[in-house]
Amino acid sequence: MASLTLIEERSHAAAQGLPKSEGLANIWDALVFNVAGVRVVSAMDEVSEMLPHQERVTRVPGARPWMLGLANVRGSLLPIIDLQVYLGGKAVVPSKATRILVLRLRGLVAGLLVPSVQGMRHFSLSDRLPNARMKGALGAYVYEAFNFDDEVWPVFSMSALAADPGFRSAAA
Repeated sequence: MASLTLIEERSHAAAQGLPKSEGLANIWDALVFNVAGVRVVSAMDEVSEMLPHQERVTRVPGARPWMLGLANVRGSLLPIIDLQVYLGGKAVVPSKATRILVLRLRGLVAGLLVPSVQGMRHFSLSDRLPNARMKGALGAYVYEAFNFDDEVWPVFSMSALAADPGFRSAAA
């Protein structure tokens, strides 16, 4: 019994504590992806999940060209939208890197087809560039950016996309 107590004492003495949460309030978590040839980031809390490209998407008659159709995802129908076509660009060419970003915002549930996702990135809020704008259709959803390692990372607002009446109306 004494040896178990000794082992426990040694374990506690050698154990590392959990990381300190100081400074985490000043960090913004983002998902990095490409759309229309531009690397952008979106808030992690705006994307509910990420799926691989769905082979079986059922086309919806009378829908706009950017509305690819409906996919059965775990028993629920998910509208799949080609984000590049919606923004006026060329259709996403499916590959192993192609992903669907699932949004559940403002009562809207939709999957955005994007060419690739590079992963997560953490930015310090002190590196935020408020009121950053871009030209073109992509610029309608970029209101800020981050400056990190002398690179500008535009923030694509999924909330603004979900609120856009043109996006919410897929009927042609």
